[in-house]
Amino acid sequence: MRGKFYGNKSITIDSGGRVKLPSRYLKIFDKDFFGDEIVIAYRKSEGVGYLVVIPEKKWIEILEKINELEGKSPVEIERIRRVLNRNSDFVNLDKQGRFVIPKRLSEMAGIKSGDDAYLIGNGNFIELWNAKKFDEYEEKGIVDDELIAGIFN
Repeated sequence: MRGKFYGNKSITIDSGGRVKLPSRYLKIFDKDFFGDEIVIAYRKSEGVGYLVVIPEKKWIEILEKINELEGKSPVEIERIRRVLNRNSDFVNLDKQGRFVIPKRLSEMAGIKSGDDAYLIGNGNFIELWNAKKFDEYEEKGIVDDELIAGIFN
């Protein structure tokens, strides 16, 4: 079974705009995705921007899935691919498991050097949130507590 990303880690973006991935995430990259190239992509949830850190291999699978979307015209598929690719970039992990957040993406997500941030495992990818923005997002209580309780029971 392929490894999945779970858990969370509080970090601080260093002065060079770099993020260090925790060893538990690095083990999944090494064991299951075979490489140090990753994709950083901008996403939004409920109007709040954040970044997704995803192995290149998984990113390619996502782009291939777009071609299989039912009920979408070739123009719509092209538009989706364009948006995803425009709001993403390839980066490399260094030997310490660090990567530099591309400037344009860091600005879009409101994550800059010196900021407190969260790395949140979300199955096939890792989310990178500005900590303050995520705390505000979580305070809104967007997730249905009853639904979560049902999942656990």
